[in-house]
Amino acid sequence: MTGYLSISRLSWKFWALFAVQASLMPYSATAEPRPFIATYSANIDLLIDLPASAHRELKRSENGTWHFSNNASALMAKQQEWSELSYSNGQWIPLAYHYERKLLGRTRSIDINFDETKGRITTLVNGDPWRQLWEPRVQDRLSYQLQLREDLKSDREELDYRIADGGQIKNYRFTRLGQEMLKTPAGEFECIRLQLDRQGQQHTTLIWMAPELDYLTVRLLRIDNEGREHLMNLKELEYTDE
Repeated sequence: MTGYLSISRLSWKFWALFAVQASLMPYSATAEPRPFIATYSANIDLLIDLPASAHRELKRSENGTWHFSNNASALMAKQQEWSELSYSNGQWIPLAYHYERKLLGRTRSIDINFDETKGRITTLVNGDPWRQLWEPRVQDRLSYQLQLREDLKSDREELDYRIADGGQIKNYRFTRLGQEMLKTPAGEFECIRLQLDRQGQQHTTLIWMAPELDYLTVRLLRIDNEGREHLMNLKELEYTDE
């Protein structure tokens, strides 16, 4: 099952904010997550606009855990990240996270290990370690996006998340801004519009998610501190359990 939406502009950091999961089947409180592969189109705004593509995949591993990955690439830039997770009763629990970005020949990497047994989170940034206390319901920069979808489906009022990021815990909060009908090449969808409030942010991020698509993100807009708009849209969606 696929859907095609328009190509727009995007800043490189923007990829990490995009929550992308949905099912076209009616939601069931006991339903397992549905594996998928999604493809996105946009332009990366570096010194010049660069055409980019991104691929996201949610799949179940043979050992019963889940693997959620995001890979984006352009002519002079490449970003890869993944999260290894467990899932139970509507709650995603991150086990490990990896991020790597290559831009104009320079590489930056982040690895995070979540050890509930030892009660600690260990972060390696380019090989340098930081350790902090583990806490219940903590998320990484990918896993919170899966949890947002679950919380919207269960009609949770407060959409607040504690994110392990760069050796510290950051607070992400989503505010509901009402309903809006959006027209896309995949059809017209009534969406809930959300705004992300993030600790230390200097920009505005808006997300439109369609309840009838199990809260698939239909559109995401970022406005930076200079007023420039960066828009990202879904190009194709394939469910791999069919």
